[in-house]
Order: sequence, then C-alpha cells, then structure tokens
Amino acid sequence: MRRLFKGDLLRCILLSFVTLFYTVISGQATATGSDTAPLTFISLPVENVSIMYEKFLPLKEYLERAVNRKIIFKVAQNYQDAIQQVGTGNAQLAYLDPSSYCETRSLYEVIPVARAINSGLPTYKSVIVARHDSKIEKIVDGKGSRLALGNKSSSSSYLIPAVMFKEVGIELKDFSSVDYLEEEDRIALSIMVGRHDLGGMSLAVANKYLKDGIKIIKTSESIPQFSIVAHRSLPDNMIDKIRAALTSIDKEKDVELVKAMGDIEGFAEVVDRDFDVVRVMIRNLSGTNYLKYDKDTNKVAILPLYSAITLYDRFDPLMRYLSDKTGREFKLVIPKDFETFFDTIASRKVEYSYSNPYIYTLLADKRYLSAFTNTIKPPTGDIFRGVIITHKDSKINKISDLKGKQVMIVSPLSAAGFLAQNLFLLENGIDVMKDMKVIDGKRQEEVILNVYRKDVDVGFVRETAPIVLKEEIDLDEIRILASTPYIPNWPFAATPKADKNITEIVQKHLIALKDPYVLESAKISGFKAASDRDFDVLREWIKRHDNK
Repeated sequence: MRRLFKGDLLRCILLSFVTLFYTVISGQATATGSDTAPLTFISLPVENVSIMYEKFLPLKEYLERAVNRKIIFKVAQNYQDAIQQVGTGNAQLAYLDPSSYCETRSLYEVIPVARAINSGLPTYKSVIVARHDSKIEKIVDGKGSRLALGNKSSSSSYLIPAVMFKEVGIELKDFSSVDYLEEEDRIALSIMVGRHDLGGMSLAVANKYLKDGIKIIKTSESIPQFSIVAHRSLPDNMIDKIRAALTSIDKEKDVELVKAMGDIEGFAEVVDRDFDVVRVMIRNLSGTNYLKYDKDTNKVAILPLYSAITLYDRFDPLMRYLSDKTGREFKLVIPKDFETFFDTIASRKVEYSYSNPYIYTLLADKRYLSAFTNTIKPPTGDIFRGVIITHKDSKINKISDLKGKQVMIVSPLSAAGFLAQNLFLLENGIDVMKDMKVIDGKRQEEVILNVYRKDVDVGFVRETAPIVLKEEIDLDEIRILASTPYIPNWPFAATPKADKNITEIVQKHLIALKDPYVLESAKISGFKAASDRDFDVLREWIKRHDNK
C-alpha cells in the first residue's frame, strides 16, 4: 500500500467534503421537492394492502404523466405512520381521511389538495352495522353489546361511530367489549361470523357486504370525503398541477382509471374549512380542539339546542352564504351548553349570536346583544312553542298529574325546553321548581331519549325537536301531553364587537336569502327584519309571572 503524501491527503479531504456536501444538498432537494426528485405518495391502510395498490397505482401513473414527475406510491403501516410521513416531509403527498387530516393539519400545516368523489358527492357517510339476523334494530339498543371499530385515528370506523353512539347517550365504556380491528373489511367479516354484535365503518365498505349478511341500523350525517394533501414544502406550482390533474378526471373519458379506483369516481376542490364539522366531532368526543379562527373571521355563536354535529350540518351552509355575499369569512362557534353560550356572548368573544328569544332578552337587557333579524320557520312563521312529552305507557294523562313527578328540561335558559312550559304551568297552578323534581338534560335529544327509556316521567322540549331522533327511536312511543302558547322565534343579533357596516350588509342578505339549499339545511323559510322591541311581549309575559 502506497503512502499518502500531503497532496493526496488534501485531495481526499476535499473529495470527502464535496461528497458530503452533495449528499446533504441532494437530501434537502428530495425532502423539499426539487424539479427532478421523485415524489412519495402515501395512503392510509383503509382496505387490504393489495386492494389499495390496485386502486392507487393507476392513479399514481396518471399523476406521473400529468405533472411529468416520478411518483413512488406506498401504503402506510398504520394511521400514525401516514400522518408522520407526510407531516415530516418523508412523503410529499398523502391520502388521508378527515380525522387524520385534522390532526396532521394541526401538527404540520399540510395543504389540502383535493377530496375524493363517491356516488357523485365529495362527502361520505359512516354507518353502524349488525348481522342481518340480529335483534338490534336501533343503536339505542346497542348498550352492553360487543363492538368492533377501526383505528382510533379513523373518521369512518372510529370517530363518527363513537359520536353517533354518544349522541344517544351511549359511551364506549357502555359496551361489553370494544375491539379495534384496523381495516374496515375485517370489521364487516367479524360481524358476519358473529364475533361482534355491532361495527362502525364507511357506507361504501358496508355496501359491499349487504348481500353477504350484514344490515345497516344507523347512517351518519355527511362529512368530507378522504382527501389528498401535500407537505407544505411542495412548491405552489406543483400543488396547482396536481390539483388540476385530480379535479379534471372525468369518469366518462378516463373510464379505465375510474374503474380501477373502485369507489373513487374522481376528485373535487377542497378548502380547510370543509373539515370544521370533523373538528367539532373530535372536540366533543375527546376534548382535543383543532378549531381555529383567523383574526378577521366573523364568529357567530349558536345556542347548542341540538348536538354540535346537527347544528353544524344545518347552519354551516348559512355561514358560507354570508361569507360569499359579504366577502368576509363567517364561521360558527358552538359552545358546549347553554351556560357557556351565555358566557361566550357576555365576554364578547364573538361578533354575532343566534339563540332562543329568552336568552336573547337576558343578554339584550344587559346590552350584550341587539337583534336585527328574526327567523321565519314553517309552519308557524316567526313564532314557535314548547311541548310537554311523556311515554305513551305513562299514567300521566292531564296537567294536574304532573305534581310530584320527575321532569327533565333542556336547560333553565331554554325558551322551548323550560321557560314556555314553566310559564304555561304557572298559569295552570303548577310551579315547576316547587312542585316537580327537575333534572337538567343539556340538550333536546337527551330529554327525548330519557322519556323514551322511561328514565324520567316527563320532558320539556321544543315542538319540532322529536323529529331529530326519528331514525334512533320509535316516535310513536312518545306522547305529547300539552303544548304551550307561541313565543317569538330565534333572533339573529349583533354584539358590541360587530362592525355596524357589516351588520347592515348581513341583515340585507339574510332578508334576501332565497337559496333553497341553505334554507332547507337550516330548516327555515327565511328571515325578516326585527328589532329589540319585537321581544317586549315575551318580556311582559315573564315579568307578569315574576311579580306573582
């Protein structure tokens, strides 16, 4: 072996330095997405790995041609693997479900590119399934059974099913066992062989097994479809190319590609706010809050009359309507209960309020709110009322039978879930707080479910509330004992924090609202101009009984 002289040594050191420099630079180029480095595209392991490759390899090849870039497709080992890979930049693209997207966005600021289309829609639903011969017909009857779910980061097979159970008063601890089987196909098969009684999965997967021995007993509200997201280091022009390629897939022209992708018919545009409903679900189930509001966002606090999911489904289209018409972003704020709503308004955390007239008068009298429109809702227009309900088998047949009975109310601050019934019964010789045993149920659904289960004697709810649970319970088991007089409907009101010029624009567009989708979603006919004086009749009714 020859000896190294000073020149050789210098050359070796220089060569080592150049090699190291090239390696570092190459690594950085790959991580940040240079013009030539391959892109890594990773997917959640939603189905069997071989099926995932069959669905996504044709899409990978399509994108390679569209953006003129080599793409490496991988199926993640699990949900957390996919989140970490795209979050840290080891993968530049990922196919994530809504729950995983919310977590990844919060941790790593990934960019939504496009969301899948299935059955013509960029949304999907989850379902609770049972074996075809199971005696379980409603999810309220599922307590104590054996439950199969997917990964805890999954929207379709964990988050949404858990929320559906929670909305009817069933926690996961109420099942005799809960097993997490990762893949939705495994959940379906476990139900079919009788290892589990109930399972949660996407509607698309459930449909594959309907002829083989499972049945659907509950379907969720619509939520955003699975989405393709990008690491933030990927250049904007590349993200735009990928988005354009995905959203231009045509099932009539790209027949072979769409056929290979199975339940994915194409892709639609997506924005981050599309996932706020999922963030609400996550917050309500786990307490983790991924919701964020930009400083220029106009926040509208809505009274939590029903579950946050129901309210979001009804009123987010109205927020988008106002955003479109005013050119400013409007978003919902849904406090956890009536008392928190009161505090949210009093502490001036929002610009606008949508609440029952009783809470409105309490806040308006303290100068926290000023009404500028009122709701018109079928069939009674700008008025509504409460009802007193009991089980059909109850021996309570007249108002005088209520003394000494146990009643569940929505909240002491609820107009049609307590106030209207209380005032009505005072006029009939019954003081609810003195003559009955009162339980605070927090939500309309909770009151109805407790009456249905015969856990309480009677309940106070809004007249239209029972229809919300038409799929969960047999409404024929609920009997209306009495109806209250009508009271003014829900006002849209401004807080002192709201810009007066914006409020005038909001009022104009609320009164002009004719969009059938927005109106049908909110289950209203429209809005009419209003002022604080319109609620003086309610104030007088309350004052009359306060003075007795």
